Amino acid sequence: KKQKIVAVIDGLEDLFQEFAQNEDQQTALRALLQDVPQWLEQQPFRCLGIIIFVRQDILTASVRQNYGQMKSRYQPYRLRWNEESVLRLVAWVADKANISLNLNPAELQDMNEAELTESLRPLWGKNLGNDRSRQARSAPFVIAALSDYNGQIQSRDVVRFLKIAAGQSIDDDYWQDRILVPKAIRGCLDECSQEKITEIELENEPLKRVFNKLRPLSADQKKSPFQLENIDLSPEDISLLKENGVIIADGDKYYVSEIFRLGLGFSQNVGRPKIMALARRATQRL
Repeated sequence: KKQKIVAVIDGLEDLFQEFAQNEDQQTALRALLQDVPQWLEQQPFRCLGIIIFVRQDILTASVRQNYGQMKSRYQPYRLRWNEESVLRLVAWVADKANISLNLNPAELQDMNEAELTESLRPLWGKNLGNDRSRQARSAPFVIAALSDYNGQIQSRDVVRFLKIAAGQSIDDDYWQDRILVPKAIRGCLDECSQEKITEIELENEPLKRVFNKLRPLSADQKKSPFQLENIDLSPEDISLLKENGVIIADGDKYYVSEIFRLGLGFSQNVGRPKIMALARRATQRL
């Protein structure tokens, strides 16, 4: 009786694959996410606890009332990578690969974003060009390209990017001041996007259904930005894409985030994709 037990629950998306439409699954999730914690709080000795890992879209679909209050309550525990965390992961992976960086591994956890950015110059340079070029800065570009329009980035996408970009950089001997060359950094994003979508479709059945609606579209329809009248998507489909950071609205136009755009086969309407500008616009709306 003196023992304390904490139950840890993860993988709800595997058990409740129809959470976006199925009311029974939504009721079950609501009971787990709201009723169970409330019941545990009322127990006199508090010997039982629970930790639930839940995706944002599952929470949004299942908790209709008091959603804002619940989101605010658990905001401090939200698992989210920021720019500094991403750069620290990149530096850690590079160090494990015996790439000589401008850092002391023992001090890695204490380095700030500016220090990490500077330390990674031997990995991918200052810019996606020479130091005097007007090309995008390497670190912000990579973060923007791998992030969705909710500002979220997954560690597996970062590690995959490093692997693919390294493979595509091996035969390029023009750049002597870096390991990952600009052409490989830009060129590997297509494969990164395709693999990310494959993984998401295994984890998120509602989003997979929307992706399946987008795949058969013609090349003329699959352009970013797009307008609703050119694509047969329901308001629910658009809402789901927004919630998952796949698209962002700008007036009556919708832009597809780079990490999804390439894998879904969407081309850019005009010129080179404005990855940095669109990422900044999305960040301002968060």
